[in-house]
Amino acid sequence: MIGYEIFVRSFADSNDDGIGDFKGIAQKADYLKMLGVDLVWLTPHFKSPSYHGYDIIDYFDTNSSFGSLSDFKAMVDALHEKGIKVVIDLPLNHVSDRHPWFKAAMNGEKPYVDYFLWAQPHFNLSEKRHWDEELLWHNRNGKWYYGVFGGSSPDLNYENPEVVEKSLEIVEFWLNQGVDGFRFDAAKHIYDYDIREGRFRYDHDKNVAYWKLVMDKARKVKGSDVFAVTEVWDDPEIVDRYAQTIGCSFNFYFTEAIRESMQHGAVYKIVDCFQRTLSKKPYLPSNFTGNHDMHRLASLIQQEEQRKVFFGLLMTAPGVPFIYYGDEVGMKGIYDSIFTEDVIEPFPWYASLSGEGQTFWKAVRFNRAFTGVSVEEQLNREGSLLSEVMAWTKFRKENEWLTNAWVEHVTHNTFVVAYTVTDGDNGFRVYANIAGHNESFEGINLKPHEVKIV
Repeated sequence: MIGYEIFVRSFADSNDDGIGDFKGIAQKADYLKMLGVDLVWLTPHFKSPSYHGYDIIDYFDTNSSFGSLSDFKAMVDALHEKGIKVVIDLPLNHVSDRHPWFKAAMNGEKPYVDYFLWAQPHFNLSEKRHWDEELLWHNRNGKWYYGVFGGSSPDLNYENPEVVEKSLEIVEFWLNQGVDGFRFDAAKHIYDYDIREGRFRYDHDKNVAYWKLVMDKARKVKGSDVFAVTEVWDDPEIVDRYAQTIGCSFNFYFTEAIRESMQHGAVYKIVDCFQRTLSKKPYLPSNFTGNHDMHRLASLIQQEEQRKVFFGLLMTAPGVPFIYYGDEVGMKGIYDSIFTEDVIEPFPWYASLSGEGQTFWKAVRFNRAFTGVSVEEQLNREGSLLSEVMAWTKFRKENEWLTNAWVEHVTHNTFVVAYTVTDGDNGFRVYANIAGHNESFEGINLKPHEVKIV
């Protein structure tokens, strides 16, 4: 199974307003099939005031810019007809400050006051997030509320059983609309504030117990084949705890290790990653090229031949590989922790960035016209990154056993990493040379930037 993250607003426009929409995605099902995609992850499609959609106003309605609920269901049906599953991004940790629940809470209305976390005398209202020094507590009209992702996104209070029940209703609703599963946003943040001690602290035990409730509900509604993947950006040992409950987790270390190794010209980080995250585990790892919260692959690994090696490593690794939309054609973008627009630019269908289906909801900074970064140009260029990616996805289809495989016998020199992938019955050994010169390792001769399977 091969996944593909789509930022809905940027992917494909069906009505010439420049904004990507559900019908546009349905119309591009043949491209997704050609690329080898079996599953799409859609970034938040709910009613929201923001461009990114992670601050939700209504969990039971769509963003009207993308289409109606019936349009959404028609898109799901169209993708299903092509054998492509649909996974939706579900941010359950917080809502928009424009959500009716929060508005009612600010007015002191029950039961909604208890849907959120309010300051108590022993709380440190000057406490900041550990990763970027932004404040955790926010004052509005003299009332202090908790919002780990900013004042416009107040956190829900999952100490309240009613909030837990509401979240399960949301899960059930979207499964009944035909979706095949979820990407659970900010999974370790459901319980991340210690009320007794009055400080930020992840409670992994309570988080994992909550996600077990969610998965039990999802499987009751959809059956055992429901797909779920979790976002836990942490040490591999922490990721393991969530992944064993949810079934699949994004392997951030995979992406970081390969990028860093290629930038510094040595494979040691790849070796550590493969040994720690791709050994035999009771869940599926999800390795990926990048996502909407990271620098684009092509901005950090600027040589196309190196990016081809990345895809070779991705498609020979066990689990569920994910491609971030546009990485297959070399889209660029630098992530800013405050504004993410540079990594969610319109998907370039045409060399001119103009034509049927082309989105253009924002100015383009990195992926300009006639720069070789478009589906049109890549399909017409021999040896392009897109053609290489399609060759690797074809290989993946021919080796479906890789989903449930694991890595063992990892060896290396400075520039070459070698590893065996097996599911106990099938297997092969992979040699990847990240250097721009010939290498020989374990009797295998490798050309510059070559991935070889023996």
